[in-house]
Amino acid sequence: MVQQSRIEDLSNSKWAIMVCLDGKDDWIFVTEDSKGNCWDLRPVLFDDINVALEYAKTWTVPDKEHNVKVVNYDEAV
Repeated sequence: MVQQSRIEDLSNSKWAIMVCLDGKDDWIFVTEDSKGNCWDLRPVLFDDINVALEYAKTWTVPDKEHNVKVVNYDEAV
């Protein structure tokens, strides 16, 4: 197994995970459980990009890894 090096993030940014629904350009944020209240969606945010990258792996499908990405939340919204 190849060990991934950690990214030294010196920013104060929040990181979020986005998943592509159609394989092209329809991206959504992974959100917290809103207990059925679809009007109160909040993206899952991370202070550490390395933690976000690790969590993003849980959303990947083999051979479709390109449909999941970690983004700087402050720049994405």
